[in-house]
Order: sequence, then C-alpha cells, then structure tokens
Amino acid sequence: MARRPTSAEQLAQLIEGIDIAMLTTVGPDGWLVSRPLSTQAADFDGERIWFFTEADSPKIGEIRRRKKVNVAYASKDANTYVSVAGEARVNRDRAKIEALWNDALKAFFPKGVDDPNLVLLEVEVRSAEYWSGPRTGIGKLLAFVAARVTKKEELMGENRILDMKPGAKKTLRPPSDKSGGGRSKATVKKAAAAVLTRKRGAGRASTVH
Repeated sequence: MARRPTSAEQLAQLIEGIDIAMLTTVGPDGWLVSRPLSTQAADFDGERIWFFTEADSPKIGEIRRRKKVNVAYASKDANTYVSVAGEARVNRDRAKIEALWNDALKAFFPKGVDDPNLVLLEVEVRSAEYWSGPRTGIGKLLAFVAARVTKKEELMGENRILDMKPGAKKTLRPPSDKSGGGRSKATVKKAAAAVLTRKRGAGRASTVH
C-alpha cells in the first residue's frame, strides 16, 4: 500500500515547478500590496519558503511593520492554485545565501552573491489551501458534466486546506464547502455518460439537412 504523503510533502508537490509567486504584504497605508517573486529552488522542509530580495526594498520595511504575509502560486498547465499564509522575516545568513544562489540570479542582482544589499526573505508557513482540477480538456468536460448533473460545483475541482502541523497527513474541507452525501460515484458517471451521449447525438443531428 502506497504511503500517503504528509501535508508538507503535498505542498512541496503542489508548488514544484511554479517559479513565480505573488507575495502579498500590508502597505504603510494599510492596503494590501502584491509583488511577483521567484521562489528559490530549495527542497521544501515543511516550514519555510525562500526568496531573494534587496534589503532596502519597500517590502522589507512593510514586513518589519507587519510580518504576516501571503504567497500565492498558480499553474495554468497543471490547473493548480495554492495560497500559503505565513510570517516573513529577513535572513542575512551568508552560508544560506550562497547555498541557494545560482548565477542566473545575476540578471536581477548584478553585483552577485557578495552584494551586501542581497538578503533572503524567509516565509515560515502557517497554513496552506489549494484548488486543483482536471488537466486535460476531456477531464474538464467530464468534471463540468458531473457538476451539472449533481448540482455540485465542487466536482469541478478539489479545494482543501492542508494541516501544516509537523508530520500531519490530513486535509480539511474549507468552511465554504457544503458538500457531503449526494449521489454515488457510479450514479455520477452514468449520468455524465448519458449527457455526453445526448451531446454527441445532437451534434450529429445538426449536420443533417
């Protein structure tokens, strides 16, 4: 029997390959501010996400005032969307900076790894929520039909909150999720197949004049 991944492992899989994230902080006037940042290619340890930035950037000042942030990831190809809430802080550990550095970053930080203004932004994960759906056109069509038959919008995709406690493996339904009960999977598949058959029949009929 396959081992079920922990929430940390699941989050790592969800954000893997998504380079750009939107980091949201609270601006000096109290309004939310979002900026694109590149997530550093480090194995997610279940606790922290890393970004490179400049020590004198406005977001650092905002984080010093209010350390609570949100990091949002989106992959159109995978049809996956992730929202991570956490607490951010500046990390000046030179050993960590050198470990995460790669020369491609010189396009953004031309002075290189020894730039005294180069720091790491460390986001300690407090909670995470994700939305995922079928990747292929056929899968999306079947999900749409199933949702139409059962009147359940959640069949268009999965929306879960990850329990980020160390070693946790469970996912939680969001407060807005009112699903439960309803038709069996076999009934849904049968009804979806019937709707698709009617669609195909209507398509053939429309070609006859």
